Amino acid sequence: MKEAKIRTYIHKIIMNKCLGDEDARQDALGEFIALTMPNIDEGTVKNIKSMIPPIADLYEKWATMFIDRLLETVPRNQIEELCSGTAENDSALVLIYIMFMESERMEKQVEEDISSFAPTQNDEAGNLASSFIRSKLSLIAEEQKNTDTRIQ
Repeated sequence: MKEAKIRTYIHKIIMNKCLGDEDARQDALGEFIALTMPNIDEGTVKNIKSMIPPIADLYEKWATMFIDRLLETVPRNQIEELCSGTAENDSALVLIYIMFMESERMEKQVEEDISSFAPTQNDEAGNLASSFIRSKLSLIAEEQKNTDTRIQ
């Protein structure tokens, strides 16, 4: 399998998990804000939701960083097996991505990227966006574990 095909395949799997439709993203943001800031009213929740723009560019950057690191560190035959198209291997790719994102290096990278992504936002909105990303990654990991009972 050529490297370009590997990159495309892994990118598609990761981005499909990280990005949903906009309505689902807004609903998830609203639920997250309500849970983390229970003392605010619904109007404020709507305002905060509107302040957090879609971050597809950041997910794109992180997916590319993941793919680069995977290709640097994992033997080619194992990567090709992960890209075989089975649900089990797709789940494994997502879980490996989650572990990559939870690394100390990526924790710092996420903080830097969030800070530079929305410099006009106040610290509270930036912290909220960062927390939301972390919770979304945890949710994706949990969904993958529940989907693939062999991982449990």
